[in-house]
Amino acid sequence: MAVTKIRKVSSTTLLVLLVLSVLTFILFFSGGSELDAKGNKDYAFTGILLYWTYFLFIATVVATLFFAGRSIATNKTKDAVARKSNLISVVVLVVSLVAGYFIGSGDAIQGLNEASQTYNTSGWLKVTDMWLYSTYALFVVTLGAVIWGGVSKRLLGK
Repeated sequence: MAVTKIRKVSSTTLLVLLVLSVLTFILFFSGGSELDAKGNKDYAFTGILLYWTYFLFIATVVATLFFAGRSIATNKTKDAVARKSNLISVVVLVVSLVAGYFIGSGDAIQGLNEASQTYNTSGWLKVTDMWLYSTYALFVVTLGAVIWGGVSKRLLGK
């Protein structure tokens, strides 16, 4: 019974976030744009798109840290491997975010319109690079896991 509730809640959450993401995407591209003095397109709903992606990223990090921390704190079993893997996952997440922040460039981007200058600061640029690098790393890890899952299934015959 509890598993059914968990599946319902997670499925509903996924669908709601997906619908909101698609609507935000459609609003961004169909909401209109104008050309600035330099000839760059200035979309009317850039702020909404940025804040939505910030929300999704922060919610993902908070949920990951919360559930991993709760799992570590409430895992009273003597399964040392499970406890160690939970702790390693949290450490890898934090290290990848910090590394992505320090690798990111804080140099101002040239040629942007006036509306974009609010986010053209060293701090925002480094945070954006951190998120992009984290996304790239997660994509590569996910792709590697999918490939490894298919290869190991064939090789090990499971």
